[in-house]
Amino acid sequence: MGFQSILVGIGIAILLLIPLAIKWQIRFRQSFTGAVLIGLVAGLITNTVSVSFGGLGIMEQVSLEAFIVIGLAMSSAAYMFYRDPERNALEQDGIIVSPADGSVIYIKEIDQGNVPLSVKKGRSFKLEELTQTDLVQNGGYLIGIGMNLLNVHVNRAPVTSRVEMIKHVKGDFLSLKRPEAVLTNERFTTVFDEGEFKVAVVQIASRLVRRIETYLVENQIVRRGQRMGMIKFGSQVDLVIPKLKNARIRVRPGDEVIAGVSVLVEYESNLKYESDLSEEDVADLQVI
Repeated sequence: MGFQSILVGIGIAILLLIPLAIKWQIRFRQSFTGAVLIGLVAGLITNTVSVSFGGLGIMEQVSLEAFIVIGLAMSSAAYMFYRDPERNALEQDGIIVSPADGSVIYIKEIDQGNVPLSVKKGRSFKLEELTQTDLVQNGGYLIGIGMNLLNVHVNRAPVTSRVEMIKHVKGDFLSLKRPEAVLTNERFTTVFDEGEFKVAVVQIASRLVRRIETYLVENQIVRRGQRMGMIKFGSQVDLVIPKLKNARIRVRPGDEVIAGVSVLVEYESNLKYESDLSEEDVADLQVI
């Protein structure tokens, strides 16, 4: 009975959780391992209950295991989502760090005079609020970071700076598959003035995101890696940077990044890796 319960638990967990993991863009190895572990625990609990009560029918067993699998999955996801680990920011000049945990989904060049377009699941968001600043008057780059349900959702300041602007663009919480979401979805845009240049962090909402919190106020001085806010459930964070002198982008699409720790950009005198790169590599890093 014990072995049967474990197999049934693992089967139920895989059937219920893997499709959700695919939908929420969680890596297969991570989701499969989690499903097997949750199914194993569900099977052991069900077997203990069955022994205690003198046996369970097949439907009772399946129902109980499905209930336990769902409960364990929700508890695990809540724990992963609400984690807020301490992070030690790098004591290094000339760097811009990631504002979010997740995976780099794109790096786009912003032409001089153009309004940056943030893209999420094929839909574009015109960041019109940035026209109120001189952030990208000479062009720049847009780095998109996708967050899944299991990422830490506390976002962090990319540079030591003064908070110049916090713009809450009110809107709906629509599925990003709907065309009108381009103009109506909720987001927070925070502009940081480093002194020599400015960067912006854009937190974008979607159907599952019901709340974006900011921990900052305008004119506040923040240090690199300081907590700046949190997006409730999986979403996307974009970093907007100007074209800096001698700057190099140190990530590529597909790279995993950690908020407050992973270096996205190096600039000025901090080009310690330049001698290790070919001309082709440098070109790829500058314009992607």
